[in-house]
Amino acid sequence: MSNVTVTILQNGRCDDYGIPLVAGSSYSLDYDKAKSLWQAGFASVADPSVFDDDNTPKDGMFLRSIRIVGFRRSLLASLVANSTATRSNGLVTVTAAGHGILTGATYAGYRFFYPGSANLVAGWYDSIVAIPDANTLTFTAPGADFGSQSINSAAAYTTATNLPSGLTIPANTLVEDASLKLSISVASLNTAATKTVRPFLGTSSIASSASGTTFNCGVKEWGFTPTDSGLLVGSLVAAGNAGSGLIASLAVNFNTELTVLIQLNVSAAADFVAIVSSPKLVIF
Repeated sequence: MSNVTVTILQNGRCDDYGIPLVAGSSYSLDYDKAKSLWQAGFASVADPSVFDDDNTPKDGMFLRSIRIVGFRRSLLASLVANSTATRSNGLVTVTAAGHGILTGATYAGYRFFYPGSANLVAGWYDSIVAIPDANTLTFTAPGADFGSQSINSAAAYTTATNLPSGLTIPANTLVEDASLKLSISVASLNTAATKTVRPFLGTSSIASSASGTTFNCGVKEWGFTPTDSGLLVGSLVAAGNAGSGLIASLAVNFNTELTVLIQLNVSAAADFVAIVSSPKLVIF
């Protein structure tokens, strides 16, 4: 069974061979032994979340699930050129001819990326209030009222944009020959615009993108493996995904905290890409 490194806080306990565990010393113990010592207050661990319910040993290793803390369903739209916005009582109304987002309640409550205008900075806002028709949407953004103003300097928004937070992997979590699976549930339209979802560590891509014009709604998946030479090797899982399945690798310091960021892009106006549930990273 997988081992956990603990630091003994007080004397009085032994390992499975009857050898005393000395206060102030660190030991690599099997999962159950380490957890029992930690629960009894005899030991500390660098990351107590290793004992969370979703971090259970399986087939000799940990099965650990990581999600984005505070995740909100999120939608990035490529609004058409010459779109405008007004704000009244904290409600922003966007006028964008043929914005391409499904009207009605489907995307109400989603965090929305606003490309920016004279009186409202670009960024993610909580949240879409309504999409009443094919040319209008509203979202909340507290602040002073303003009249009609140009969005994104009157250009269509086609810039690659990160979700506002990522999946944090604690230091020393990844070991040689572990496996990681990243799953992201997405939605978009079937238009000529290329929709792209890609994982990053900082500014470095760690795998090829899931992308395409006929971009199937559903789960996109990537697989990763850390190596003993300090590389994180990753590739897009081909089944059910558009995009390249080529393997990519990146030099990574596994002894530091790592944050996987999710980047979205829509190449042309009148389409969008939405993340419908928290991206999930499983380590096993």
